[in-house]
Amino acid sequence: MHSRLSITLEVISALVVVISLVFVGLEIRNSTEQTEQNTRTLQVSAYQDLISRIVDLNMISIEESVTIETLVAIESPSVTETHRLNSFLWILFRHGDMAYFQFESGSISEERMLSAMNPLLLRLDNPKILSRWNAVKDAFVPAYRNYIDARIALM
Repeated sequence: MHSRLSITLEVISALVVVISLVFVGLEIRNSTEQTEQNTRTLQVSAYQDLISRIVDLNMISIEESVTIETLVAIESPSVTETHRLNSFLWILFRHGDMAYFQFESGSISEERMLSAMNPLLLRLDNPKILSRWNAVKDAFVPAYRNYIDARIALM
């Protein structure tokens, strides 16, 4: 009788351990999923912030009638005009980098990435923009750098 009770208690304790391990595993999975969702939320928030900054920059350029196209068309730009162009281009490059990162992480589709990158991609054939890209591209991660260089090679 005593051994039967002992065996029964051992089986029950083993089942409790198994059930608790299953529960811990489920909790870890839920925690991981929540962390991934939080990370995606932060990524989307950063992307939206970047879009907002570009909109703000566009508003400034509209008010001052300065665009990338007008700046690259100037044959002998002043220091201020060069600085403005470089600032505009840095924002386009960074915006493209963020869109590429969002695509790589699965937060946006390739179609959405291309839509977000078009302000940059459509200007890559301009020699001044290409020159600036070549000057600053080492500041970006290799995957994005390779993607942009591949797009340039297709032109």
